[in-house]
Amino acid sequence: MLVLTKTILYNKLFLDSAYAFVGFTGFEGRSVYPVLKQDYISNGHPATQNEIDCYMAACGFGKLCDGRYANDKYELWDVFPKNVLKDESGDIFVIDLEISVK
Repeated sequence: MLVLTKTILYNKLFLDSAYAFVGFTGFEGRSVYPVLKQDYISNGHPATQNEIDCYMAACGFGKLCDGRYANDKYELWDVFPKNVLKDESGDIFVIDLEISVK
């Protein structure tokens, strides 16, 4: 799936940690890559697996196995503490994951 298509899907699901398009970079005559950014999560630290499971359930996703969740439209994976932050207020932010349309 194209990077920008995955980014649009991600932003649809996780607006609080949405990616913003900055521009393009690449190698002359060879490749072009989009440059994306996310807001910095101040004082963020990895969420626990239990916090992630609860958050994903609240977002309407059922757990398939460790790090993998799905609903009737999407399947998400690589949803581990290294990719999910919790700020000092207790808010959860998904900062990186893989996504596919079912």
